[in-house]
Amino acid sequence: MYIFSLFVLSSLDFGTIRDCSAVKNIPKKLVRFGFCVKAIGITLVLIFASFRAVAATFVSLKSSEINVRVGPGKEYPVSWVFMKPHLPVMLIAEFSEWKKIKYVDQTEGWVHQNMISRKNTAIVISEYAILYRYESDSHPVAKIEKNVVVRVLKKGKDLVKVEINKIKGWIKAQDLWGINDD
Repeated sequence: MYIFSLFVLSSLDFGTIRDCSAVKNIPKKLVRFGFCVKAIGITLVLIFASFRAVAATFVSLKSSEINVRVGPGKEYPVSWVFMKPHLPVMLIAEFSEWKKIKYVDQTEGWVHQNMISRKNTAIVISEYAILYRYESDSHPVAKIEKNVVVRVLKKGKDLVKVEINKIKGWIKAQDLWGINDD
């Protein structure tokens, strides 16, 4: 729960300008039109129950048809639908049981928490990525095209151990989007 205090300027006086001497930085247009803004020490408390930003964490989508909404709730319209399971997304905010996500193309939206899996997957972002059998000094096993989703097994220094179609190997981390820093 976050509580913010705001200092509120209120009490417009449509009369004279003489009372404005205590308030600095009043736009000249307001003074010209005879408006006077008096500052009163009113504290407005805004409570954002349950809304919080989260450290960017990569998760994946569970099912093959997931509605992405413009806001956190079923009352908000669907902006698009993911049609492929296991896509990696970045978790960027939470509101109750709703999670705000960002996809590799930087689009953002809200999905229900039941649609998210903590399994780490990644997507190839370079034109192609070379899959190596071993972490060091090995020959290429496969060439993986852009936008192919792989399951992340282990993160090394510069390489990531992945699995695709029951084949395991290592790919350069720079060729992937969706890798957690842990």
